[in-house]
Amino acid sequence: MQERRVARLATADASGTPTVVPICYGVIDSDDGPTIVSALDEKPKRVADRQLRRVRQILERPEVALVADDYLDDWQRLAFVQIHGRARLIEPGEAGHAEAVATLRAKYHHYQRMAIDRRPLIRIEALTANSWRGSSRNDQGPDRPNDLTGIIQGRRSVRVFHPTPVPRELIEAAISAAGWAPSPHGRQPWRFAVVERYERRLALADAMAATWKDQLNLDGQAAAIVQIRLAKSRERLLTAPVLIVPCLYLADLDVYPDPDRQAAETTMAIQSIGAAIQNLLLSIYASGLDGGWMCAPLFCPDVVRDTLELDQRLIPHALIPVGYAAKDPVRRERLPLDRLIAAWD
Repeated sequence: MQERRVARLATADASGTPTVVPICYGVIDSDDGPTIVSALDEKPKRVADRQLRRVRQILERPEVALVADDYLDDWQRLAFVQIHGRARLIEPGEAGHAEAVATLRAKYHHYQRMAIDRRPLIRIEALTANSWRGSSRNDQGPDRPNDLTGIIQGRRSVRVFHPTPVPRELIEAAISAAGWAPSPHGRQPWRFAVVERYERRLALADAMAATWKDQLNLDGQAAAIVQIRLAKSRERLLTAPVLIVPCLYLADLDVYPDPDRQAAETTMAIQSIGAAIQNLLLSIYASGLDGGWMCAPLFCPDVVRDTLELDQRLIPHALIPVGYAAKDPVRRERLPLDRLIAAWD
C-alpha cells in the first residue's frame, strides 16, 4: 500500500451522497496500528481548507474508504487494496501532525517545497482492509523460459517498472545465484545491499542526482537535457520496488608482496563481480521479474556507500533496479556470431 503513488478517497455527506477524489498519501505504523495521512496541499483554491468538499464531508461523516490499485493490460495481474476507516483533521502542533508531514515529504519531494506543516492534514484511523489480485498474480510472475538459452536470450534491461511489491524470497534466490559465480581463489569478493524502503530509495536518488548533475554539466550538455536525464533516472529508482547494489569487497583477497600481482588480483575480483551480476540478472528474469544494470555507482561510490550507511570496505559498483516491467524495452540488435569470434586457429 505504501508504495503506491496515488489512491482514491471516497467520502460522503450526511445524506450519503458520495464523492471520490485522487489523493497523495502516506502510511504510518504505530503500536495502535497503521494510519493513513494526506495533505491539503497548496494547489490554487478560492475556498478555505475546511470548505473543501472532502473536508466538509469528513467533518459531517467521518467514515471513509480508500482504494489503491495496480492496473496492467494483462488483466490476470490486476490487483487492488480497499481500506475503510474513520477520518479526521489534525492541526499543526497537534500530536501526530509533525510525523505525518515528515512521512509525506519523504514520499513526495514536491511537498518539501510546500508549507504543509502549517496546514491541517487528513488522518484516517481504525483501518480495516480487503484486497484482490488476478489469477496469475502470483510470486512467479509471468511465464518465462526454463531452458538456459531461452533465459539468456530472453533477459532484457527494463527501465520502467510497475510499483507492485516484489516477494523477498525471489530477491534472496537471485543473490544466492550470484554467490555461485566464479571468483579468484573462490574468495567471492562481492556483497549486495538491498534497498527496498521508499525513503531509502528517495535518499539515494537525491544523493546520486546531485553528483550526476555536476558531471553532466561538465560535459557541456544543455540544461534542459540535463533535467530530462535526471528526471528519468530518478523515476527509475523510485518506481522500481527494489534496488540491489552489488559492491566489490576486497578484504578477503590474497595478498602479494609485489604491486603487479596485487593489481591483477584486484582485476580478477572486478571481473568476477560482473559474473555475479550476470547470475543475479538471469535469476531475476527466470523468476518472472525484470531488472536493469546501471553503472552510476562507479562514478560516485562514496556517495552511495555513505547514503546507504554501508561498511567502508564495500565499494559500490552497480545498481540493479528490480520489479515487474511496466513497459517492454526496445532491445538492441546483437552482433552476429562471425563478428563475435575474433580468431579461431
